[in-house]
Amino acid sequence: MTEEIYFASTHSTYTPSSPSLPTDDFTAPPLTPNTIFYLATIAPHTDTHTITGPVTTFTHLLPAIERTVNDSPSAIDKLDALRTIEDVWGDTEANHDFEARGFTTFIVKGQRGTYTVLQILREDNADVFANLPCPVYTITTHGPLSAEGKGYVGATELVGSWVERKDARDVAERCMVEMLEGEEGVKRSEDWGVGGKGAGILMGMTAEKRWEVRIAYEDQVLKRAKEGMERKGEYVVWRL
Repeated sequence: MTEEIYFASTHSTYTPSSPSLPTDDFTAPPLTPNTIFYLATIAPHTDTHTITGPVTTFTHLLPAIERTVNDSPSAIDKLDALRTIEDVWGDTEANHDFEARGFTTFIVKGQRGTYTVLQILREDNADVFANLPCPVYTITTHGPLSAEGKGYVGATELVGSWVERKDARDVAERCMVEMLEGEEGVKRSEDWGVGGKGAGILMGMTAEKRWEVRIAYEDQVLKRAKEGMERKGEYVVWRL
């Protein structure tokens, strides 16, 4: 049996701060003709922060919202209440303003004090709006994280989306330069895959911290077709 030897780090340990519990915000800003929508799903208990989108209407995000909400009876009631309003005679009708604009922040309470935050993010982007649902490049920044890669919940930001890969790559590289400003001893790496398109990632690391810029590439046409078939109970595997 071999003996494992551990060496204590001579560097101070970076620990990302824990986010505080936000509150529901069911207001939404006015729409522009070129508004695109994203859904941020933030789960502090698992340190996950995911972005869904972009899409051209809020209703395209409802299936993803419902998948999270359906695990919480109180969240189901909240969402149902947002979907309807009372008319002048006291009858309920569809809340068309909610269907068009959505919300800003929606808290989904789980068990044993856990919770998930749903946030609707918006961007006025004529180029992307005109091209959706064709594939686009979406950039997010993450950091500083701990060297072990913890802290996504409090250190993830959406930058935006681009139609052309070159434009997205240029923006991603500028984001990494800005994130690392003032940092010393950073080792950098990047991976753009093969084939001239697709996702990419830029990374910077020191002994205590880590930074990432991620470029997601998603074909919303295929995704929506797949989701539509799954809602009908059909299973499909796409061969790309």
